[in-house]
Amino acid sequence: MSTSTNPVAEAELERRWLAGEEGALADVHGRYRRRLEAVAYRIVGNRADAEDVVQRVFVALPRAAYNGTASLWSYLYRAAVNGSVNLLRSRKRRIGLEREVLSQARMNGDACSSPEAHILEGEILAAVAKALLQVKPQHRQALVLRIHHGLSNVEIAEREKVPPATVGTWLRRGREELREALEPLLRDVGRGSS
Repeated sequence: MSTSTNPVAEAELERRWLAGEEGALADVHGRYRRRLEAVAYRIVGNRADAEDVVQRVFVALPRAAYNGTASLWSYLYRAAVNGSVNLLRSRKRRIGLEREVLSQARMNGDACSSPEAHILEGEILAAVAKALLQVKPQHRQALVLRIHHGLSNVEIAEREKVPPATVGTWLRRGREELREALEPLLRDVGRGSS
């Protein structure tokens, strides 16, 4: 489907979406995905992150409160911008936390190079590996391809021969499953630091 701006075609697509017609979501996705990824990319500066932002927009769209008061494109554009900004905020918080941890590690330099620190690091890595084994195989594969190999949703989809939307779902669910599997470890770490 063309991504050019044709007001008549966009109005018809919007009408179909609001009427809940079957296939409207796929057509909305086909029409706007690339434009939204370009918007997100300009904000986040990373293709894979831009694809993730847009994927989240489309996953949330069926449950969204869109009611036609603005154009569908305007609504999706705003959702992509907000998602991109939220991603940058999250990244900024994570980077700040990493810097704080590194700063603490430098202040406790002797402890970090101690045999106990190496043992603890090994135990943590083993716990993460064990938690990863609790993630469903398809979700785990998608996570490994994204995190270890740096592949984008589209690249993973091509490799696994599934639609990019499926990859987005697998990654989201895989992260949720991994977070859930790591929850006991995170609670123990939290108790140990208090």
